[in-house]
Amino acid sequence: LLGMLVAGFLLGNVPYVGEHVGRKVDAAWSSAVRLGALVLILCRAGLAIDLAALRRLRFVVARLAVMPCLAEATTVAALAAWLLEFPAAWSCMLGFVVAAISPAVVVPSLLSLQEGGYGVSTGIPTMVVAAAPLDDVLSIAGFGISLGLGSVGFRDGGQDVLTYARAPLEVVL
Repeated sequence: LLGMLVAGFLLGNVPYVGEHVGRKVDAAWSSAVRLGALVLILCRAGLAIDLAALRRLRFVVARLAVMPCLAEATTVAALAAWLLEFPAAWSCMLGFVVAAISPAVVVPSLLSLQEGGYGVSTGIPTMVVAAAPLDDVLSIAGFGISLGLGSVGFRDGGQDVLTYARAPLEVVL
């Protein structure tokens, strides 16, 4: 993971290489490759989930996805509002961006631990692998809601009722 990060940095920032290789990559292809990598990681996670353990720990998975995400987002939002003097909606957007976890980091690590037999009897790898995408969904929904509420003031000076109605719909859908 660190090697890929360093390679991307070098391809984008080294003077000759960045101009002739890094900036020549089409944005659509780059996006498609990143999306494909995410799909592959989530498919590996789905194949490694133990359904019996997931049924047994379903409420723990929900708490593991929701509580840390909301705690981190709230803490970062409060600090951003206090230290950076951001408006409330912008603070919440920053909070949800920081609170999102990366399945690219969590899933391969837990799958290797699961292959080694660590935590399998208690269902810990299944629980964390199932909670990671849910945490991301909650972060994306929270960011979308915050973005909608933050941009209400920029639309014709009025309050858009559909923007406020979007919040529960974003979480449900």
